[in-house]
Amino acid sequence: MPDSTINPQRRQFLLDALVLAASIPAFYYPVAANADNTAPPSSNNVRFLQRNDANYLKHRQIFNKRITAMPKIIAVCANEKGVQEAVAYARQAELPIAVKSGGHSFEGFSTNDGGLMIDLSGMNKPQYNATTKRLIIQPGAKLGGVYEYLNQYKRLIPAGSCAGVGVAGLTLGGGYGFFGRQFGLTCDSLQRVRMVDGTGKVHDSKDNAELLWACKGGGNGNFGIITELEFNTHPTPTYFSSHRYKYRNLTPEAATQLAERWFELMKNLPNTAYSSWVLNGKHLTVLLTDTAPTPSATLKIILAKLKTGATEVMTPRKDSFLAGIQRYKGGVDPMYFKNVSAGYYHSFSDIKTLLPAIAKKIAAAKMTTLLQINTLGGEINKAGMANTAAYPHRAFGFLGELQTYYDKATQTKEAESIVREIQGMLTAGGIKAHYRNYPDVEIKAWETAYYGDNYPRLQALKRQFDPDNRIRHPQSVRL
Repeated sequence: MPDSTINPQRRQFLLDALVLAASIPAFYYPVAANADNTAPPSSNNVRFLQRNDANYLKHRQIFNKRITAMPKIIAVCANEKGVQEAVAYARQAELPIAVKSGGHSFEGFSTNDGGLMIDLSGMNKPQYNATTKRLIIQPGAKLGGVYEYLNQYKRLIPAGSCAGVGVAGLTLGGGYGFFGRQFGLTCDSLQRVRMVDGTGKVHDSKDNAELLWACKGGGNGNFGIITELEFNTHPTPTYFSSHRYKYRNLTPEAATQLAERWFELMKNLPNTAYSSWVLNGKHLTVLLTDTAPTPSATLKIILAKLKTGATEVMTPRKDSFLAGIQRYKGGVDPMYFKNVSAGYYHSFSDIKTLLPAIAKKIAAAKMTTLLQINTLGGEINKAGMANTAAYPHRAFGFLGELQTYYDKATQTKEAESIVREIQGMLTAGGIKAHYRNYPDVEIKAWETAYYGDNYPRLQALKRQFDPDNRIRHPQSVRL
């Protein structure tokens, strides 16, 4: 997501291109001259860690080893009161705030250099209400644990596959995955949040509908620290079936032809199904999953056509729900990578002229480089949903993701160069809309790329909740 130190199962996972789910220079934020050089005393609500603390590096660690930022202070919060105490200290010391829940921000937006990191990883308790069928969780809860917890009640929230991803960050940026076409985005199931704003004040979205709207696709590290999330849950499917097809040693032209066929087949994909098209070097993998008890007649036709021309066909698997998704849970150990959004697409025509050159660049790369395209649609673009969330991209049927993985910090510039060149091809070809949870610090006009026409509305909330711009990162909403 390669290096002899990477877990072998994870390496195989990557080389098979079943990546479902990001060194730039460390962020530097000037610290005020009058800032205190010592941390405040810890309490039962929050522990303040300086760089010389024995636990500092453990809490500073994020998933992407490419990011080397070192906060001046880390506030390890035990509860909402602790978050308030951390914000109060940041205001007094005039420090910028970064917020870490799962630590999976591909560009390291959950940390900073010389500021305060608020670490919410210890706030991770779930609570399910069998009467309302709602789940209340704290922001440090990770997706794998939430799936396991809800499975005992035969419920789920629609989300991705990577077990180590924090549910809070996933939701605030939108959230999609295996079940999006069936149940909608993760944020579509969000019903309520509690948040400590940049001044230290607590807000509950039951008293502020605009806050809830913003936290559905526009809330990542922008104007507050989420301390609680409440979701509607959905019944778990009984089965989770998966099909995989590999096509090896492809020319760029052959890869493009297979992409055209895949896009065409996906027009009829049932809402119970999901698919990804993953080009890794010269090899292509198509993954298709389905939660229906048996494949529909339409799906059987799709599967038969995908089999044509494949050099390897995996024996279809029909697992129980939890066992099925855990096959794609990914690794949790930090690694070197640069992952970015490769844009949203309506159809194959959006990238038809771009794909041959992109495929050629990927084949020539001297490190693991992938272009992954995922299916959206279904309940995600259900009529009437556009006004319910800050997430602005429901009209698109597909989402691209560009990924590079490597062994050593000395390869960072090469990885970034590969991504920069391919991203430049996409931009020149008219790809302008991007997924906020796959950020790229080099994207120009990121405000509209991530948020579309909703950016001014988010700015108004920024001015309301964080008037001093205390909570910020390189692509946070501006005042």
